[in-house]
Amino acid sequence: MEVVYKREQGHNYILFPGNGDAGVQTEMIRRNRIPGLADYYTEWEDNQRYYGYDITRAKRLGQLLDVRPFTRKEAESLIAELAGVLRSLESFLLDRDKLVLKPELLYVYVDRQGHISSDGRGFLFFFCEEQEGSSREHLQELMLYLFEKADEEDKGLAELLFRLYRLAGREELGAEELLACLGTLSPEREIPEKLSGRVAEEHIKDLYGSGKQKDFEKESDNRKGRGRKGIFAGKKEALTKLFGKSPMAVEDMWDDLEPSRVQERRREVAVPGTEEKAPGPKETQDHPTEVLYIEEPEPVPCLIEQERKVKILLEHFPFYIGTQPGMDHCPGFQGISRIHLKLERRENGIWITDLNSTNGTALNGEPLKPNEERRLRDGDRIWLAGLVYEFDSGAESW
Repeated sequence: MEVVYKREQGHNYILFPGNGDAGVQTEMIRRNRIPGLADYYTEWEDNQRYYGYDITRAKRLGQLLDVRPFTRKEAESLIAELAGVLRSLESFLLDRDKLVLKPELLYVYVDRQGHISSDGRGFLFFFCEEQEGSSREHLQELMLYLFEKADEEDKGLAELLFRLYRLAGREELGAEELLACLGTLSPEREIPEKLSGRVAEEHIKDLYGSGKQKDFEKESDNRKGRGRKGIFAGKKEALTKLFGKSPMAVEDMWDDLEPSRVQERRREVAVPGTEEKAPGPKETQDHPTEVLYIEEPEPVPCLIEQERKVKILLEHFPFYIGTQPGMDHCPGFQGISRIHLKLERRENGIWITDLNSTNGTALNGEPLKPNEERRLRDGDRIWLAGLVYEFDSGAESW
């Protein structure tokens, strides 16, 4: 789903394109303040209708979790706020499938310590009548993303996210089901806090057994962009701790979650008569002589602060600038946002991205739109709320 960002009169907006006139549900949102949804408006631009939301001072969730892990407290806040939004949608007879839950479009408010606000309005939820897919699919995608970004030391957090993923695959989750996962409903509606290896295996068999296995494999194929190891890459150890130490139960569970591993395990089992023989004296082949050479060190790019002539080396990427603790460079200058700017290296050079900053970013005097990306060249000047930096690639040509 394509979105557009713009900055106007000190405010930043995210715009969802629409087709033709506003639908009944969109018009209802425009006329009513729906509790839990971000502030909404509509506008026409170049004969195209847009549904816009104010995201001033908010940060994209993915940008925040690039620099630190997702915590259990934040997960609980997300579930509680999402439950409240679902109740609001139900009371206004709005389609929950149009609630935007895609990780790359989920925005949050951050406190001074760099954590998602826990005052009941930490997450911004958008409604897009043109969105495709079901809320089950969207919620599962979000849980998988958060599982990959979660604090690996927190067993309870991993268990909570995985439980929600499993439930979303089985049924439409409403406010009651979400709150039950937090244990805030009556005991008869609660979901067990601890799941044994056998229980986990039975749940997965129900989800992905027989007729449903092909659907899951198709879903895994659609997620190949996430990497060859699959959607739960790097989390086998965490799942092993969660669901028991029985090797067979855990391996079966892991194969169901990651169908591609089935083929890998089959290749590990040697078929009698097909073992490769070690080469004998006559079979040994001479290898060509390897030529060793010394690589010249790659030039290190940097930013030069013009006022104090301080050089900031860009020794790793992505490189974040902001006032929040944990940033790669903290200017300590009034007007700089907590997570203001990102620099990242690509094949064709280094790119700069304004991270929905409050006071904006300018490149060579031209203001950047929120989340706009630009390629940097030698000598480019970057303005950040009064601070000026000059980019030096460290080489004559980049």
